[in-house]
Parts: sequence; C-alpha cells; structure tokens
Amino acid sequence: MNTNTLKLYHELMKKGWIDRDDNSLIWSCTEDQEARDELDQMGIELGFEIIPAPNRIYMVPTQENDLFLKNNVDYRSDIKAGSDVRTRDLYLLNYLAVFVLFTFFKGEGNEAQVREFITKEEMINEFTEHCEKVTKKGIEGEDKVTDFSENFYMLAEDWLGKKEGDPGSRRVEDRYGIINKIMLKFRADELFTEYEDGRIKPTKKTQDLMPYVLRKDRIQVINEWLQEEQHAADK
Repeated sequence: MNTNTLKLYHELMKKGWIDRDDNSLIWSCTEDQEARDELDQMGIELGFEIIPAPNRIYMVPTQENDLFLKNNVDYRSDIKAGSDVRTRDLYLLNYLAVFVLFTFFKGEGNEAQVREFITKEEMINEFTEHCEKVTKKGIEGEDKVTDFSENFYMLAEDWLGKKEGDPGSRRVEDRYGIINKIMLKFRADELFTEYEDGRIKPTKKTQDLMPYVLRKDRIQVINEWLQEEQHAADK
C-alpha cells in the first residue's frame, strides 16, 4: 500500500478532515492520485466516503458503517441527557436539527446555503410555525398536512405542547431547553457556532458537507433511515 494512503487515513481518523492551511505537508499527500484511489477503495471496504471540498477533504461514514456512526449512548452524552430524556425526545431533537439544517441549506450546488445566521428566538418561532403547519386541519377538513408521516405529527405535537421556558433552560419540557440541547449536539459535531451577539452560524465543515448531504442519492438514504426508525418515536 502507498505510504501516502496510510498518512491520509491516519490523519482523517484523528479529526474527520484534512485542512490544507492547517497541515500543508499532509495535504500534499492528497495530490497523490494512487493514494486517493487506494483511500477510496478502503472506503468501500470499511464503510466511508472521501468528500472533497475547497481546501479540505472529509471522511464521512456510510449508513452501513457501525463503527464510526454514533448511537443513542453517544447522542445522550453529547447533549448531557439525564434519565428524564426519552428516546422520543431524541427524535424530536433530530427533527429540529434537520429543520435547522434545511432552513440554512435549501439551494443546489455551490449556492446550497440560503441563510447566513439564525438566533435561538428565531429558531423557536420558525420551528413552532412549522409544527403548527404540520398539525393543523386543512381547509377542506383533512386531518393533517399530507406531506408528513404520522410520527412527525406526534413529534410536532410534542413541541407544541411544551412551554417556552427560560433562555438558559436545559429541560426537555421547555422549548428553550430543547434548543439548548441541540446546540450542545451541534457544537459537539462542530456543525454550528454560537457567537456572543446571539447569532448562530454554520461552520465551514457544515458549509462544505451540506451539498453532499443534499445529493439525490443521499436524500434517498435519509428517507430510508427515517422510515426504518419511525417506530422509535412512539417510545
């Protein structure tokens, strides 16, 4: 095996990406086509993809990878969840996370990002409006908006049933508590940064990877994952 392949793999295992400005010596290994080809082959065998971005490459686990993908234990640790946090609460957090990501990234290709920042107050107001839309009755008397599965209705109803709470809350009974916990997750995964003035912005990592997430084949994988996990929201 090419020694540059091993250098790249070792560095990617440390942090999940290689940055040209942070480590120009290792970055030079990415220009070795044989090493890149071998790394792609390792990805097929071990369950990851190498995603190129401006001045960075990322290692992203595939859905079949049971070594790199986080489970509920990891998730609970990231959000500092106590025994009061149910599996259903974790799915509400996931629902909110997807909503926030797609609030920022609705475009295509290099213009995927459509928003610069959001505040916690805006996050609460916009997600509440979304959940009201999911649960409200239609003009013709339909029970619910047809674009969402039954479990999304239940999660939306969970959100609408929560009080706003204090801005510093970490309780899952409060909307601010849910927001603050998802921010813990975003920070743990280095997806968003919260600034002193209250603005929340996506990191370079998020900006680089969202066009990959929005690929049609990835959307299909996400939809399949949601269908497989629907029953867990009932817990």
